[in-house]
Formats: sequence, C-alpha cells, structure tokens
Amino acid sequence: MKRHVVALIAASALTVLCSLPAAGEDGKAEGTLTVAKTPVKLVHAYAQAQEGFFDKKVNDTLVLLTDVPLSGAALTDSFERRKMEKEGKLRSVEAVINAKGQPINVTVRDKAFGGPPVSGGSTEDVFEPKTNDGKAIAGRLHRAKPGASFDDVPFTYDVTFSAPVTPRAKK
Repeated sequence: MKRHVVALIAASALTVLCSLPAAGEDGKAEGTLTVAKTPVKLVHAYAQAQEGFFDKKVNDTLVLLTDVPLSGAALTDSFERRKMEKEGKLRSVEAVINAKGQPINVTVRDKAFGGPPVSGGSTEDVFEPKTNDGKAIAGRLHRAKPGASFDDVPFTYDVTFSAPVTPRAKK
C-alpha cells in the first residue's frame, strides 16, 4: 500500500513538473546594486524572450539580475517578485532590452524604497552588449549616473552578466 501511494505521489509530481512552462536557466551575474548607500551583490542572471513592446514582430528580452536564486512563479510573475521584495527576500535589477540592445524599461527592487519599486526608462540606464542574439544575452548593465526614487532614496547599479534566453511562451 505504501509503495502504491509513493508511486502515485511521484507520478503526480512528475506530471505537474512537466506541465509547467520551462523555467529560466540560471546564468551568471557579477556586480552590485546599491540602494540607500547599502550595497548588495547581484550574482544570478535570468533572461526571457517576450513580445516586443514597440515592435510586436520581434522579441524583447527581460533580464533579471538578482541577489538570490529564483524559481517557479518568481521567474515569470512580477507580482511574486514584488511580494519577495516587500518581504525583504529579493533585491534585483530587471531590464527589458530590445532587439537593438537598448534598455527600454528598468525596474529596481529593494525593500529600502518603502513603496513600489523604481521603474521606467531612462537614458541613464546603459546596456553594453557582448551577446544579444535571442539565444543568449551578455554584457554590462549599469547606471551612467545614480538615480533616486520618488521618495529620494538614492540607487545605482553596475552588473556584468550572461544568461541563456528562455524562449517566449506560446499563446
């Protein structure tokens, strides 16, 4: 009886795992996010293709640079990452980079902001690509000048990274 229950649980778990969308592979990051004069090392990199914001015919790439490893919903759901941020469990820089290698939106997550994450597009956000071919993305993402949240909490980041790009989910 016990073996039957164990086998049933294992088969159920395998079915669930196989039905989940492919999770992003963990790449490598080396750099620092500094918020309110407190630095944190960003050591994990993930990348996901997504529908182009300005041109739906080409993919943009969402790059997640984090201080902790991500799995499950945290890889694909910004609300899950927001929850982790509010709990003080995640600090990250998330950048949407278009096919031309331009960061068109950057979100900086840290509980020190006290409210929503800092998010938007700025010419101060710079991506220096080494690779950006749709299969992998690598380079340096940094701020040309430090920024500040709406509540004047200062921040800056400078991260070199590489990550395989998870293909866009099929609709």
